[in-house]
Amino acid sequence: MVIALLHESELVLSEDLIEVTVDKAFMGADRKKDGKIEIDEWKDFVSMNPSLIKNMTLPYLKDIKGTFPSFVSSCEDEESESQNLYF
Repeated sequence: MVIALLHESELVLSEDLIEVTVDKAFMGADRKKDGKIEIDEWKDFVSMNPSLIKNMTLPYLKDIKGTFPSFVSSCEDEESESQNLYF
């Protein structure tokens, strides 16, 4: 998902840099260092990094199809494929 969003934004980053960034964010949120982000950890992380939640608000998500059309198309393709697995 991160790679698709960056691609749509025409922001070109190496996969290594993306992985390091995601790992760093995860480690920052996972205060208990148990490999999971629990709701209290998430709330604290977002309160310390409010710009992160912007992309997850309803007004932003309602416009995601217009903002990132290939990402939405990719997700629809994956959903279609997973539905075909069940008979």
